[in-house]
Amino acid sequence: MSNKKLMIVIPSYEPDGKLIELVDKLNNFFTNFNIIIVNDGSVGYDNIFNEVKNKNNVILLNHKENQGKGEALKTAFKFIKKLDQESVIVTCDSDGQHTPTDIKKVYDFYLKNPNSLVLGSRKFEGNVPKKSQFGNITTKILLREVEGFYLHDSQTGLRAFGSEELDRMISIKGHRFEYEMNMLVEMNRFGVDIKEIAIETIYFDNNSNTHFRPIKDFLKICFTIDKYNLPLYLSYLLTIIVFIITYFITKAIGIYDDSLISNIYLLIMSGSIAIFFNLLINTSGFFYGNRFIFMNKYLGLRNLIITMISLIFLTGFFLLFNKYLEYKILSIILACISARIIQGLINFFVIKKKKLYEE
Repeated sequence: MSNKKLMIVIPSYEPDGKLIELVDKLNNFFTNFNIIIVNDGSVGYDNIFNEVKNKNNVILLNHKENQGKGEALKTAFKFIKKLDQESVIVTCDSDGQHTPTDIKKVYDFYLKNPNSLVLGSRKFEGNVPKKSQFGNITTKILLREVEGFYLHDSQTGLRAFGSEELDRMISIKGHRFEYEMNMLVEMNRFGVDIKEIAIETIYFDNNSNTHFRPIKDFLKICFTIDKYNLPLYLSYLLTIIVFIITYFITKAIGIYDDSLISNIYLLIMSGSIAIFFNLLINTSGFFYGNRFIFMNKYLGLRNLIITMISLIFLTGFFLLFNKYLEYKILSIILACISARIIQGLINFFVIKKKKLYEE
């Protein structure tokens, strides 16, 4: 049994009576723990927060204005960090979708798998709101394509990790729902093992009480994931630019003869510079580059293999397009687009799958 104290973090904005019920159930379920509730700028809900504040084991933190779920979580994390004690942090939602049984399941599973990030993942069985199904499926696909790892539930708010990760959790960017997606990407990139354990799928009134904005927050989460592709997009753009410059220079000085050797030379020149640029971005962390890529052996090797395969496809596509198209610039642009699609498909299908544990 761990000596670490359990800290249950509940970000809350305009809650209903389910928050009070959850606190009562947790007090009947756990001992030697604290519930840290963050009132994220709720207006007109003093009666609920005053009631939970006076219950056992509850610590209430307040935002004067609504800042978003990500900031509410980070406010709690900063508070726990100041306590300077070893602890297990479990985050959950205030709307009743996470039961004490599942919270304990995630907590116990973390104790068996320390130094990991444990997710309480839903199976999305039964009567699940269409927008929730669509949102989870879409973000799962994007995570597979962009980062190359598979999760059963990418949007769960029930998570557990150790206090040794607090500095990293606090440094992760994001103010609202996108923060939790950034957390998954950053923890995966750093090499933290992400494990999933099955929990109950619960929705009330077709999830009508959620503060998730279906269009705005969904698009923000999609952008949050796809922005990690920026180094890749810039690398392909650089490939095109270097190819065009080299093509016109070699043609102007009379050493380009449109032979197979000349074309491959241009591709090697532009591709090598783009790969070096991509490496520079990643190691420096600029433009959302993965600065941990060579600290994580699996990610580093996978990135190298996929890069080389993409370069081979880029060459093949260019030679194919160049054979049938009159304009070389159009050929290199189409070749880069095609190679990018292949790279995305490789990321999607050649992935490190996560097992969904059930206990």
